[in-house]
Amino acid sequence: MAEVETYYLGCLAQASYLVHYKGVGVLIDPRRDGQLYLDHLADINVRLKAVVLTHLHADFVAGHADISAATGAPVFIGKNCDARSPHCPVIEGDRLGFGDGVFLEAIETPGHTMGCITWLLSERGTVTRAFTGDTLHVGSIGPPDLVASMGTSVEALALAMYDTVHSKLKKLPDACVVHPCHGAGSPCCSLPSDKLSSTIGEEKANNQAFILEEKPLFLSFLTKGQPSTPAYFLGCVSLNKTGPPLLAASGACQLLPLMQTAEFFHRLTNCPNLDSVYKLDTREAGDFANSHVSGFLNFPMSNKGGVNELTPDKNEMHEGNFAVWVGRMVAMDVRIFVITAPGREREGFSRLGRVGMCNNVEGILDGGFQEQMVTYTGLGVARNTRLQPSEVPKAQESGEVILDVRTRNEFVCQKNGHLAGAYSAPVFELQSLAPELRKRFPGKSFVVYCRGGVRSAGASS
Repeated sequence: MAEVETYYLGCLAQASYLVHYKGVGVLIDPRRDGQLYLDHLADINVRLKAVVLTHLHADFVAGHADISAATGAPVFIGKNCDARSPHCPVIEGDRLGFGDGVFLEAIETPGHTMGCITWLLSERGTVTRAFTGDTLHVGSIGPPDLVASMGTSVEALALAMYDTVHSKLKKLPDACVVHPCHGAGSPCCSLPSDKLSSTIGEEKANNQAFILEEKPLFLSFLTKGQPSTPAYFLGCVSLNKTGPPLLAASGACQLLPLMQTAEFFHRLTNCPNLDSVYKLDTREAGDFANSHVSGFLNFPMSNKGGVNELTPDKNEMHEGNFAVWVGRMVAMDVRIFVITAPGREREGFSRLGRVGMCNNVEGILDGGFQEQMVTYTGLGVARNTRLQPSEVPKAQESGEVILDVRTRNEFVCQKNGHLAGAYSAPVFELQSLAPELRKRFPGKSFVVYCRGGVRSAGASS
């Protein structure tokens, strides 16, 4: 039997896979910082035969180019993706063989994008696993990705997805294990589950996309409530299409722009159009609230960054997804100055690079925040007030306005709900909503909350 290794990256809710049999392996949907794959291949003595992208991902920069350069394994991408980097174009029926009747076979599964490929693992005549990318998630399917499918309408993608589900995926064996590229907390997941895998039989029983056989109902289900597109998606698609610069060869991505205190604040305060520079403090929310440089915004990195290989039984929900929220907030051409906790400078740079923002980072403060550094800044030190959940009712009674800064889908979710009397104001919409909120609630103070503290920290700062 072939073996499957799962690498789960909690901060992007992204899974990649190594399928191997008798010392030969195929790597599926690797992430950008891919040294862990190379180390693992060496540890288990597996030679990489191929690197596969199930489609051109919009929510992270893939590591196919680096892994291919390091191992010599060719890259395989669906022909209809129109990828511009060196690769082998894949069409329906193409196979990657391991020997002894074990092989991966490609089926074209358009719908999320028109170039999506699902790879089926066949073992001696039986399809045992399906690596579905963003076509099929546990309990849901991938919504139409208009960024990666420019020129294709939502309706055309939805129609393609209907055919994919009902003409192809439904016909797979019930026992076939489903391995998606994403789980709960990903912006590519419309109805998140906390499971990392499923079976076709379970999806037939529980997934609305499989249950809705009438085409109009299916199309309505898939196209209603389309989420807003994060700012960083276009940059990630572009990098994945042309092939991202090799980390080993790109000075901009390899060189960590560490700066001592005086240089960091000199460069920051002398930036043209300082108001348009994104000043990011990634320390934990409590540390930031106690003391921070005025004008910096707080998106905590948390401790769930997936810097090391992770193979959990369940997804970690939003905790640690700071790069996703920064990517939603920051345009791809905006310069960023970063303060981290001491010793986490390289991690912060790496995690921003996963969403295509390496080159945005102008400087990272070496050694982290120290309150005495205010003499260098000219910006001052600020503090925020934090409330315990038990204090919220009293704040409401005193007239403070409660803002729920999660996504609108989370706000209306029947399972988790929202605080009574709260208003929905997603963190990545706050800047545009601010004038309306001030007009609607003149002179009022605001209390913000989210699920795990990351987005509320950003909103309050």
